[in-house]
Order: sequence, then C-alpha cells, then structure tokens
Amino acid sequence: MEFIIIFVLVIILVAIITKAINEEIQKKQYKKAKVSILNHLGLPYLEYLTPDDYVYCKSAKAVDNYTFVQYFKENRQRLEYVSNTLAKKRQYKTLLESFLKENEFSAWPMYSKVEAEIKENLKHLDTFDVVISYSSPTGRSYNNKTIKYTQFHVNALIEDPAPIMSKSEYNQMIKSKNKEQLDKKHHEYYALVNEIVDTANSYKDKLVIKEDQAELDKNIASLFDRTVNSIKKIKDIDSDEWTVIGNFISNIKQKVDAITERNQRILDYYDSSEFAGIKTTCNSLMESQKEFNEYINEKAQSISKLFGSRVTRNETVIDDEYDYIRPYKKSITPFTAEVSAQVFASAENSPIEYIIKYFYPNKDQYPEQIQKLQLLVEELETLKDAKQIIDNYKKDYQQYITNVPSYIMENDEDGFYSRLGFANISESALTVEYKFNYTSNGGMAQRNFTVPMTEETIIELINILQSKLSMASFAKEQRALMTSKLRQYIKERDDFTCKFCGNSTYKEPNLLLEIDHIIPVAKGGVTEENNLQTLCWKCNRSKSAKILP
Repeated sequence: MEFIIIFVLVIILVAIITKAINEEIQKKQYKKAKVSILNHLGLPYLEYLTPDDYVYCKSAKAVDNYTFVQYFKENRQRLEYVSNTLAKKRQYKTLLESFLKENEFSAWPMYSKVEAEIKENLKHLDTFDVVISYSSPTGRSYNNKTIKYTQFHVNALIEDPAPIMSKSEYNQMIKSKNKEQLDKKHHEYYALVNEIVDTANSYKDKLVIKEDQAELDKNIASLFDRTVNSIKKIKDIDSDEWTVIGNFISNIKQKVDAITERNQRILDYYDSSEFAGIKTTCNSLMESQKEFNEYINEKAQSISKLFGSRVTRNETVIDDEYDYIRPYKKSITPFTAEVSAQVFASAENSPIEYIIKYFYPNKDQYPEQIQKLQLLVEELETLKDAKQIIDNYKKDYQQYITNVPSYIMENDEDGFYSRLGFANISESALTVEYKFNYTSNGGMAQRNFTVPMTEETIIELINILQSKLSMASFAKEQRALMTSKLRQYIKERDDFTCKFCGNSTYKEPNLLLEIDHIIPVAKGGVTEENNLQTLCWKCNRSKSAKILP
C-alpha cells in the first residue's frame, strides 16, 4: 500500500515538474518571439496599452459634469500634445498592421500570443483616451468615465479654439506665436529629412547589395523632391500638409532603414565567428589558387580601362537658399550620359551613333580606342571562361561551406565568395554597357536605357569607328577580330595545350587557356591564325601584361 502511495506521489511530482518545465519553455519561447518581433519593428515595447491621460475630480458629480472641451480649457497646451500623440499612433498603427499582414515570424512558437497582444494594442490607436475619475478619501465612493478624442476633434479645436479661450486671447496667441511655431515646425521637418540624409550618406559606401545603391539614390531623390520645397511653402502651422509630409518622411525613413538594416545584417555575418571559421578553412585550401584569383581580379578590374570615356552624373542639386538641408551625393555611374529629352529620343533610335558622339568624341583617339575595343572582346571571352572555372572551384568547396544563412547567398553571393578569396567575376563585369539618362527639370520624370556591349555590338562599334578614319589609318587598323569562333578554333588547333609549358585541359580540367598574339597588337601584330597561339594563364601573365594602360 505504501508503495502504491509513493508511486502515485512520484507520478504527481513528475507531472508537476513536467508542467513547470513546459511552462518555462513556453515562457522562453514567448520571450524570444516577442523580443525578436519588437526588434524587427524597431520598438522597445508595445506602446499605448493604457489610457493616455487621467483627470481627477473633487466629486462624483464633477465627473458627470465634466465636458468634452473642459480637458483643453484647463490645459490648452494639451491640444498640440494630443495631436502629436494621435499622429504617432497612426504611424505606429500602420507599422503594426503592415507587420500583421505579412511577416517571417508567423510560424514561430508562441507567435499567436504576441499577435494577440499586437491586435489588442491596435484597439487603442484610433483615439486619445482621457479617464475622468473621482474617489472619496475612504474609497467607498467612486465614479469615472472615459473621453475619447479623435484627430477630427483635435483639429476642430485647433482650427476654431473659441470654445476653449476668449477671442482676445486667441488673437494674441495667433499674433505672437504663429511665426515662431511655424519656423520651429519647418526646422523640425528639416531635421527629419537631414536625419535620413545623414543615414544614407554614412551607409552608401558600405552597401553590399548592388541593387540597394540605386534604390537608396531613388529614395533620397524622392525625399528631396517631395519635402524640401514643400516644407518651405507651408505657411500655416495647422496645415494638414504637415501630417502628409510627416507620413511621407516616415515612409522614406522606413525604406532607408530597411536598406541599411539588411546590408548591416550581411556585414555583421562577415564579422561573425561562423564566417571566420569558413574563411580559415578556405584560406588553406585556396593557397594553390591564390595567384590565379589575383590574376582574374586584375582582369575584371581593368575592363573599364578598355571601355570608352567615363561620363558621370552630376551631384544631386538642392534648391535650398538657407542650407537647411544637408547635401546628398548620388552614386557616380560610369559610362552614363545625362541628355535632354530630344537627344534621348534620338539616341534610342540610333544608339551606336550616339555612343560615338558622347563616349568617343575625339577622332584622333580612334586608333587607340579601336585597339582597346578589340582587346575588350578578347578579355570578356577570357573572363567568361574564367567564370566557369571559378564556378567549378565553388562546387568543389561546397563541402567546406556549410550553414551559411540564406539571406547571404540570396543578396550577396559574389561578395561572400570574394571574401573567401575567389576572384569576383560578377555579371556586371561581363555585361559592359553604356547608359543614357534623361531627367526633367523638376525631377518628376526620369527615363533611361542601356546599350549592352555584346560581342556583336562591339564589332559594330569598331567597324563604324574604322569607317570614320582616313584611308591610311583605316588600312592600318583594319584586321580580323578575335571572335569567339576564332578563339575556339585556335584552342582546338593547339589541342587545348599551352605552347610554352605544355600544360593542357587534359591534365588540368580547370586550366584557363588564353589566346596570345605572338607579335603583340601594340607592336603591329594582327589577329590572324599565324600570329595566334594558345597559352595557359600563367605563361601568358609572365610573357606580358595583356591589358593596355
């Protein structure tokens, strides 16, 4: 019998402990979910869960007689406070509602509990709640009521404060404070704009996601366009335009913060011990490929030297006579011509003609530029071959590259491998292009188009440049081009074997082979079969620097 009692007690004790453990686990899951969600939203805690203000009366009857406008009669300064609080609540509500529609936490344990708290929070965001109450000294008599003020009510009292003040007081207030408050309001909004500009300026050089640079420029341009002159033009402290502009600034801030946060998240990973471990492992394996990667990086970085003249955009110009707004410099985009609407339309119809006009304006430089364009075809083909070899190396390294967060590979795969020591041949390096851009005077209309420099387009450009030369210069520059077909033919002719060292793709499948001019082009060598040979990259590198200065 005693054994049975002990057994039952043990079962009960185990159940109690299990329940306590489960409750503790749930508490931790709830805390983790709530902290993660609040961090995601940029909030220290859920706000506005209690009434916004309290008024204590001297009697229960005073509570019943407390009027709607009395709260502001007793404390006129509360009008602005209530209005500002309601504006914050609207922004706060937008943030929460947007989060509930779509987020990455919905599958987390205890998410439903946090979601319920957020939904409860939303119930308090449409009004400014004031509790009017009375309690006797003994606590036996008690009376209270809640007055809910909406933005409509507040705006009505701001527009017509007669119910809460005398006419003479109202006129005196308008006369003495209107300009001061308006100036203050202006500068408050300028400060909000400057805060975003400062953030953008400090982060623009740190961005690792390529698309985010253009997105950041776009958001700042939109911010300037919609705020700088608009703030200046508002002459009424009570204008609804403040809310419109404030909401717009808040929206831009969220977008800029989102850009900086997702890029900072990637940078934080690169500073982590997890990435350091992967890099340490790869460093020892990469030693034999170090020279190859350095060679390919040099080629990729030198492409722009073979690619026409560099035409850049102007800095963002802000029409701000008092310098209230700090400047923001757009990214310098190489090989981009800022043109008029008329030129833009003509360039769309005759792109090669306008490429020559804007990027090759000096006819005396045509021979040198033709030579560089011919070499550009060769180098792009070499980089395409190198990219395939690098991709093969990446596959070999996959067993050592584990537990990499998906957001890294989705947003900065090239940067990830580059930090491990792999040569970085991005699609942008292989897709050389000229760009024409048109922006209206007000900045509201913007159009652009690009002309990718494919092998066919480069050859067309070379032929047109050659046709513009004198007969003597034309004869000197006219020669066969290093096409993909010719490159492949020379490799096959030489049995995919380096003519210097004898190494081949049969011995080393990932060997990068290049086509070399026996007599260099710079010394009059032509691109013909008897002046071409197959070299491995090491021998070609040791022979001479292929890329022109």
